[in-house]
Amino acid sequence: MVRMVRERVPAFARDFPRDPALDALVEAFADGDYARVRAEAPKLARESEDPAVQKAARELRARVEADPLAVKLLLVTGALLVALAAWWITHGHPPAPLGPPSAKPPTTVERVR
Repeated sequence: MVRMVRERVPAFARDFPRDPALDALVEAFADGDYARVRAEAPKLARESEDPAVQKAARELRARVEADPLAVKLLLVTGALLVALAAWWITHGHPPAPLGPPSAKPPTTVERVR
C-alpha cells in the first residue's frame, strides 16, 4: 500500500498510469533510490500486461541512465588527459641552453671588496 503524495511525483511522471508497482518505483525515484529503479523497472516492463505501464517503466529506467553525450565527453577528456600526461613525461625536460651545443654557460664570479 504505497501512498504517493502528489507533490512528490516528478513532473515527467504525473501522466503515468496508476499502478501499485509503478507508483512504488516512482516513489523510489523521488526518494533517490535509483538502484531500486534500475533493478525493478525492467522487470515491471517485462511482466506488466498494460502497455502504458510498460512504457512508463521503460521511461523511468531511462531517466536513471547516464546522458550518452556526458559519457562521451568524459571519455574524450580522459583520453586528452592521458595524452597530455604522456607528452609531458616524454618531453618534460628543461630547455636546451642557447648558443652552440659546445658552449659552456659563463661562470659567475663573485667579487668581494
